[in-house]
Amino acid sequence: MDSPKAYLKKYWGYDSFRSKQEAIIGRVLENKDTVALLPTGGGKSICYQLPALMTAGCTLVISPLIALMQDQVEQMNAKGIKSMMLTNTQAMGIQLDNCLYGNFKLLYCSPEKALSSEFKLRIKDLKINRIAVDEAHCISEWGNDFRPAFKQIKNLRKLLPDTPILAVTATATTKVLEDIISSLELEKTCLFQESFVRSNISINTLFTEDKFGTLIKLLSGNKKSGIVYCGSRKMTEQVAKILQHNELSSAYFHGGRTASERKELLHEWLNEKTKIMVATNAFGMGVDKSEVATVIHLNLPSSIENFFQEVGRAGRNGAPAKTFLLLQQNDKNRIRDQFLGTLPDKGFIRLCYKNLCNYLNIAYGEGNELINNLSLSAFCKTYDLNPKKALATLSYLEQEGVCNLIQYNKQRATVKFLLNQNQILELLKDQSETSKVIQGIIRNHHDVYTSSFELYLERIVRINQVSFKTVIHALEQWHKEGNLVLDYAQTDIQIQWLVPREDQYTLAPLLKRLEQHHQVKKEKIEAMISFAFSTASCKQKQILAYFGEHTTEKCGRCNALECLPKKQVKTVQIEIKNRIVAELQNGARSLKELDQSIADYTTFEIGESIRMQLSTKELLLTNTNKLKLNI
Repeated sequence: MDSPKAYLKKYWGYDSFRSKQEAIIGRVLENKDTVALLPTGGGKSICYQLPALMTAGCTLVISPLIALMQDQVEQMNAKGIKSMMLTNTQAMGIQLDNCLYGNFKLLYCSPEKALSSEFKLRIKDLKINRIAVDEAHCISEWGNDFRPAFKQIKNLRKLLPDTPILAVTATATTKVLEDIISSLELEKTCLFQESFVRSNISINTLFTEDKFGTLIKLLSGNKKSGIVYCGSRKMTEQVAKILQHNELSSAYFHGGRTASERKELLHEWLNEKTKIMVATNAFGMGVDKSEVATVIHLNLPSSIENFFQEVGRAGRNGAPAKTFLLLQQNDKNRIRDQFLGTLPDKGFIRLCYKNLCNYLNIAYGEGNELINNLSLSAFCKTYDLNPKKALATLSYLEQEGVCNLIQYNKQRATVKFLLNQNQILELLKDQSETSKVIQGIIRNHHDVYTSSFELYLERIVRINQVSFKTVIHALEQWHKEGNLVLDYAQTDIQIQWLVPREDQYTLAPLLKRLEQHHQVKKEKIEAMISFAFSTASCKQKQILAYFGEHTTEKCGRCNALECLPKKQVKTVQIEIKNRIVAELQNGARSLKELDQSIADYTTFEIGESIRMQLSTKELLLTNTNKLKLNI
């Protein structure tokens, strides 16, 4: 039998394994329970993909992310490794037959699918050699993306008592790791935990009144690839335009762009045609580019786990890389409003779920495996719902295993011309932009004069090099003029229901967990704020401590005071003192007022300077607890 290295070279093209990969694979091939904690870019997928090739039978991979599973299935099949993903329950029997008789090596499915009655009925026939639980932190209620169904994976062991389990994750605290081992009931498990230290990456926080100006300075003259993370889709488009205006090669990426657009954007970035990708957190899954030298966050992520995964996309080739988190004092309130201010209560969830089922015409007791396209804005407008709270509700329903969500932008249009060919050609002689769009439609569709037809919108946009907005505007104009009939719809969310509609019974269990869900969310937000606005302690040490990896060694690369040369620290302290004095020359100010006006530094830094100046009597407190100069 060939060695694991031989398989690695043949199918992945690598000469050697990364870090703990070889040891993990060796343990897996011994058919022993294993837990692997490998930070982003550590190559955790190979730890179950390669052993699957070397073992008779099929490896069951359980993952919460449909898009990730689809991406891996495509990659494996491209390598000649037969893989499939269970799509829907109705076709499950056929798919499982194909898996059984087709010599498939990897079978991917969601935890809900794996726990369905039909799957459990067939599981003993499938020759499952091991179970790989990807994104295993979803098992823990204190994990970043808790999924209740993950708690029940242990029930598969009753059906396959001798089948080993490999649990892999990129981000897990000590508590979450304990939950993984306990919940999966792993026996004599071996934990492989790679250090969260990324010695080639510097993590820096910068306080600035002008984030866009600072961003341009950081990227100017940088010829290597980078990623700029933004907190909203609108912001990605805005930032990309600013960078392009400043002659910086950039494009924007978010979940609202079409599948073909996202594929093309990723291709151009991976092939160095675009240097800077401006993106939401939708950009990351399946993205593996080794030459990324810079990652910049313009907004605070929702958790340290997310932040660490995103900065971990830099420096995967081992070369020095820099990451920056740009901050303003009001970012604290922004992140609380964005992630906590929109948390739905029990009443809103009940109302939103009921309205959604009615809106989509889902009858009581039905809906299981049904797929619906939804325009969130249209739905919220119909029932006068807060869109952010509605989206948060859908996300919570997904987390609780009620549905799967795919956020995307799909525009569908059906057209029927009301004029004959000669009449249409006569109208197209004016060579206006509208006429050019209509000409493009006629050239790229068959039988346009005889019946209604669905437009290939993406093709028209690409060939004519115009926007969706321009195409739709042209069609709407001809519709108003009576030249054609237009049926146009836009959806931004696809919902796959995993359970039938049973209002009370569907919601009761998840509503019991709502309070804890909100508490976990709050703790993660506050931990992120504390990390971002703490400038004294080394950033690497803070991240390591969060994940339970304690050290006294500072990284010496970040811009925390602990890692700066003493001379530079002294310069910072002098700068803060001078700024305070300058502000107080205009009269007494409160600590809050000083904190707001001196946005370049943190509350902690300003407070420390004030404390020192009070102790030396350089500053005095007034009767109203304001600060003034001792003149």
